[in-house]
Amino acid sequence: MPQRVNVDQLIRDLSKAGSAAGFQVATYGATNQYPLIAMSRAGSSRGGRKIYISSGIHGDEPAGPLALLDLLQEDRLPAEDDIHLCPLMNPDGLATGKRENAKDMDLNRDYSNFNSLEIAAHQKWISENIETLDLALHLHEDWEATGFYLYELNFSKVPGLADAMLSAAARFLPIEQANEIDGHPADSGIIRPEGIPEDIEGLPEAVYIQTNFNCLNYTLETPSGLKLDLRIAAHKEATLAALKV
Repeated sequence: MPQRVNVDQLIRDLSKAGSAAGFQVATYGATNQYPLIAMSRAGSSRGGRKIYISSGIHGDEPAGPLALLDLLQEDRLPAEDDIHLCPLMNPDGLATGKRENAKDMDLNRDYSNFNSLEIAAHQKWISENIETLDLALHLHEDWEATGFYLYELNFSKVPGLADAMLSAAARFLPIEQANEIDGHPADSGIIRPEGIPEDIEGLPEAVYIQTNFNCLNYTLETPSGLKLDLRIAAHKEATLAALKV
């Protein structure tokens, strides 16, 4: 069973930690029970990167939001970069420990039609707050995996960050060795599509971001069956590895 989280407390903790770390915390929408929060912080360097990080779009994947909470509380995100965070995109799902939202919609398949209030609000927030991106990270978990792996969308052929993230995650978790993951060829924990993936179930967030910003784009996956503290640590250190390169 997925780890249950006190969502009200988590939202308060995220907001407090974000404010303390210098982020502007905004409410971009709400479900019947919870606010949807986003955070932005301008970088100290004119040459800093434009970075977007999201987590918690699936409610049965708690390690991502908890990892971002730790990073905010520890103030470890690079000050020189412009950073946008959406740390808990499906609070209703997290409260009940299920993948979907309260209306049984998979939010990570709703970027084609924006039928859910969560994703409609998220798309509006993106359009109003993000003009360009250099890097996007999406923190996820996988109940079928036995190790950490990631998807890399890198069609501009700039130097990638996959090896650095895998090395960081390997301090806490095994690396997935399957040759095929969710129907995609995989090699030592890396899935590298040759083009923008198509999903007949609906458009995922990562593909929506890629289509609109054509940035270096990673989906990080930890194996849900392993210990939560190790999954959190792997997400934290893999994220920091990407941000430090």
